[in-house]
This record gives sequence, structure tokens and C-alpha cells, in this order.
Amino acid sequence: MRYKQSEKMAQRKQARRRRLLGTAIALFGRVGYHAATVPMLVAEADTSTGAFYLYFRNKEDVYVAALEEIGVRLAAALNEEAARETRPERKMGVVVKGFVRWLAGNPAEARMLVEAAALGGRMEEARRTIIESHVRSVAAALEHLAPWFDAQERAVVARCWTGSVLEAALGWLALDAEKRPEAERLGTIVAGYNLRGAALEQ
Repeated sequence: MRYKQSEKMAQRKQARRRRLLGTAIALFGRVGYHAATVPMLVAEADTSTGAFYLYFRNKEDVYVAALEEIGVRLAAALNEEAARETRPERKMGVVVKGFVRWLAGNPAEARMLVEAAALGGRMEEARRTIIESHVRSVAAALEHLAPWFDAQERAVVARCWTGSVLEAALGWLALDAEKRPEAERLGTIVAGYNLRGAALEQ
């Protein structure tokens, strides 16, 4: 006989998984991938080892899932930033500033995005997926804002745009807190550079 999972039970399972992911992001962001362990995560999430393995196969699996969750949160935050600006020509600059502010306000997520690049395998793939999503978003915006670019030019410019934003933001994070310019100032500098480079601003 097959038993159907009730909606309430499904919601409880999703809530437990979200709690594990939230705890994982906090833990990985605090101590890093190599120092974190499944027992540490289980203890901090106030759950059982069995519950952990109900959702994830191992530490790498939960790290990848946490990166995917970070990608969802970041996209939602940037979409919200973009929705506040009605002028299409200013949306891209607003989103750049929003990205920098988001990194500043979410240090655990920022550390994971930095660390994943050095971990390789599925973890770097998950990080690349987040980046590629933003490259596509920039390319789509350029299609409307810079119709003089053909498809190949848009693809290259979108990759340059995304790369410069990411590199500037990660370099900023690497500075001692007292040496960093304000997040808004960094966003203004990078946005202006990119807008001028794409001939969207004089």
C-alpha cells in the first residue's frame, strides 16, 4: 500500500531542510568548508544525524545545496533592487550597488561564494551556475539598452560586466573592514565604469 504524504508533512520537511541549509550557510561562512563537519552542523541545527542524511548525502552535498540557496536569495534581492528603479538606463547601476550591499550584509554567503572557487568539482560548478545566471541577465538587459550590440558582442560585454562587478566586490571584501570604501561608493564606482565601458553613459 502506498501512503500519500500530507501537505502539512511536506511543509514540515521543507522547513527542516531550510533550517539545515540556513545553519549550513552560517557554519560554512564562519569556519569554512574544510573545518566544518556534519556533526557540527547537526548540533548547531539542533537535529539528528539521521535527519541530516534524510536530505543530504554528505558535507559536499549540503554545501552545493547551500550555494544553490544563496543563488536564489541573491537573485531575489537583485530583482527587488531592479524593481525599485523605473528608468531602464539606470537599472543596471542600481543592481550593481545592490549586489555590493548584499555582499556586505551577508558575510557568510559572501565567504562561501569566494571559497567555492577554490574547492573545485560540484562546488565550483554551483558557483559558476550562479555567475552564469547573472551573465544572462546582463545580456538580456543589454539587448534593450544597447541594441547596437549584436548577439556576440552582448555576450562578451555581459561577461566583462559581470566579471568586473564580481572581482571588484571580492577584492573589496578581502580588505580590512576599516580600509574599505562604503559599499554604496564602491557600487557607484563599478557601475559608472561598466556603464561607460558599454557606452551607456558618458
